[in-house]
Amino acid sequence: MRRIILLAACGLAASLAAVPSCITEEYGNHRATKTGDLSRALAERVDPNEIFVDLCGDPNITHDGEDRFRRQPYLELTDQDSTTVSWTAVGSSGGTVVVTDPDKEPIGVFEATEEPAGTPEVTQFTVKLTGLEPDTVYCYTVNDEGGELIGRIGFRTSKPDGSVRFLAFGDSGDGSDDQLALLEQMPTVGYELMLHVGDIAYQSGTFAEFDQNHFAIYHELLRHVALFPVPGNHEYVTDDAAPYRAIFHLPNNERYYSFDRGDVHFVGLDTEQVGNTQRDWLDADLKKSDKRWKVAYLHRPPYSSGEHGSDLKVRDTFAPVFEKYGVDLVIAGHDHHYERMKPQNGVAYVLTGGGGGGTRPASGDDFTAFAEDVIHYVYVTIDGDELLLHAIDASGQEFDQLHIAK
Repeated sequence: MRRIILLAACGLAASLAAVPSCITEEYGNHRATKTGDLSRALAERVDPNEIFVDLCGDPNITHDGEDRFRRQPYLELTDQDSTTVSWTAVGSSGGTVVVTDPDKEPIGVFEATEEPAGTPEVTQFTVKLTGLEPDTVYCYTVNDEGGELIGRIGFRTSKPDGSVRFLAFGDSGDGSDDQLALLEQMPTVGYELMLHVGDIAYQSGTFAEFDQNHFAIYHELLRHVALFPVPGNHEYVTDDAAPYRAIFHLPNNERYYSFDRGDVHFVGLDTEQVGNTQRDWLDADLKKSDKRWKVAYLHRPPYSSGEHGSDLKVRDTFAPVFEKYGVDLVIAGHDHHYERMKPQNGVAYVLTGGGGGGTRPASGDDFTAFAEDVIHYVYVTIDGDELLLHAIDASGQEFDQLHIAK
């Protein structure tokens, strides 16, 4: 049964300019009520982390770790020869990460850098693990001066080229039952990285909200596979997104950036700072890329038939650049539903704003191919000359697809 409630943020909306005023959210829409294009094979169901547990064991948090961790280890920027491990803990008694292969042969010991974590008496530790081999499984443990805090945790470095599988979602972080229901379905597809299209930590993107509504929920996923986020409007409520920028270690200026994985060039954009500077950066970035596939992701949608609707400033600024350089897929959020657009000047647009922060109806427009207000994520596989996007709801049902062939 669908039940409609008002977000607690409504009472605060007058004081938070970036938060829409009193928008009614629908909670409990875990299963899509209609299906779109399901003409291709459904997504293969496999636990992406099973191999890491098989090879490295089930990560064990020690008693000291339980007492000290405030944010469990999370991976960032996993590449062919490196990855970054971050965590927060009470106090500042040093931090190291020990890396081995699955047979426990030593690879290296890496010292952490320390910085404030936005909470009194809590320290953020960050370690870059280097000198690794491509497409290889490694195991790591996190330690302080007193010994091991958690280990052994498995992860895989990325491939230099070839196929890519990723999961994308947005508008997730309010700690609701919807968010937890979708979480159960995430480790059922074989993704290698995750994208987040913003509004990670409701209502204001504070350190405490990130810890409670993001890291405490996704820690079992984030320890194995890197997340590549972009900020949403809720992240910007607090101090120009300062907590977001402190928590995540991203390329370029951390607000917008790009990276390559396999045959794909990914570009993450910041729709809270739309303007000529970012447009010119995007133009130069895409011009340099020789990857077969190009995927862009951002928060405010260039096309949407939902509550907020199409953001015309975002569309007018970025769409001509997408078209100029042949971007294949653009993924957005902000409106809390799923929507697949008809191709727009050769570019595919998908809205995935149903990550757990409630849903809102979508009316459909002349650019809409399929829309549904449902809690969901999208899972994308890119292999050779084919891209296939699977939309999967919080009950585990696949309810729509997007296929692109080159």
